[in-house]
Amino acid sequence: MTDATTATGRAAAYWNSPETVTEFRSLDVQPYLTDLLARTPVDGPALDLGCGGGRNTLALLERGFDVLAVDLHQGMVDATRARTAAYPPARITVRQGAADAVPAEDGAFALAVCYGVLHNAVDRTRWEASVGEIARVLRPGGLLALNTFTSQTLDPRLRPGAGDGQYLLPDDVPMTLLPVPHILDAFAARGLRAEGAVHTYVRDLDVGPRAVLRCVLRREGD
Repeated sequence: MTDATTATGRAAAYWNSPETVTEFRSLDVQPYLTDLLARTPVDGPALDLGCGGGRNTLALLERGFDVLAVDLHQGMVDATRARTAAYPPARITVRQGAADAVPAEDGAFALAVCYGVLHNAVDRTRWEASVGEIARVLRPGGLLALNTFTSQTLDPRLRPGAGDGQYLLPDDVPMTLLPVPHILDAFAARGLRAEGAVHTYVRDLDVGPRAVLRCVLRREGD
């Protein structure tokens, strides 16, 4: 059985390492987010959940959104603060926090960006809690830009974990990978439904193949 404390520490060591932080701080925004922002009205603040090195935070600021950027790892928090330092403090807040406990009020955001985050949940319970938190902090009519790994294609180096949807990386760090319909159903159960095309594809990364779900969901309501 995986030692959760050891696995969490191992994951934190990776995400806070200078090499990883430098790599993520150097990344540019993906064109599909740029395209989404170009056609999305700036009618409220935005959340960058799992901000990493700040590339999406910067894109949101450049579009005109006031932003709360949140990341679990202090190294990424520091990188995002450095990358967005030219913006007035009234427009950008960067905080350390978890996806399953977003430090924000109910209905606070018109837009949330959650790229490369959900699959890092250590188990299905944390994954479900993260989905609930995203729904909680989005206002009715708000948009979620989602990008997450799925179980559609599994790296043969992954091992099944102890719980539903849990898989273990070669270093025993857990992640949660679910079928695309299960992911969309979990969001729909909380009032977020896909708007427009739902994209699924496989990326060959240096850590192995990863199946990806990318889509935009809208929170139901007026």
